[in-house]
Amino acid sequence: MTSWERLEQIIEHLGLNVNSFAKAIGLNRSERLYQIKKGNYTISKNLSAIISKKFPEINEGWLLTGNGSMLESSILLKKIPLYSVSLEDLPEDMHNLTPTEELDIPILSGSDFAIVNNGDAMSPEIVNGSVVFVRRVDMDAVLYGNIYLIVSEKFNVIRFVREYNDEVWRLVAKNVKDFDDILLKKSSVQNIYKVKGVLSLMSM
Repeated sequence: MTSWERLEQIIEHLGLNVNSFAKAIGLNRSERLYQIKKGNYTISKNLSAIISKKFPEINEGWLLTGNGSMLESSILLKKIPLYSVSLEDLPEDMHNLTPTEELDIPILSGSDFAIVNNGDAMSPEIVNGSVVFVRRVDMDAVLYGNIYLIVSEKFNVIRFVREYNDEVWRLVAKNVKDFDDILLKKSSVQNIYKVKGVLSLMSM
């Protein structure tokens, strides 16, 4: 795995893009990162120290060498809070909620929290009653075509996010037969979370 592939994996894990990641670690410009992408430089000891200081969950040894795991072992064991709140009632500030359960799923440990989906708009991709794992991302890190949980001033939904124009997103359901597209002003978005995984509970 190249230096850039490791950086790209971290940026994806954090829900950022190259520019917002550069800003987060205190770089005035992202040119230094793009030079690594071009293969002109590798990750220096100084850069790895800056990244691991800002994001302590990142394993600095892995960042420098590619050996081991991206996340520190203590982070790999982090439990994911599951909230028994409906999507419609999801607040802008999650800190006041008390989790119903704490889930131990190492592969999804990068998730901020999980909730139970209570609708058919994203069926069969995300069925009613399935547990959805999400991680908060920056607005400018949204990649069109991916699935996000959007908390806005008027409603909360899980949808594909697609471009409409500079100021508006088009939110698209998987179940297009029963659900229309939604046009949402970006200015009304309070929080946005990338869907990291889905656990469907099937009864036999």
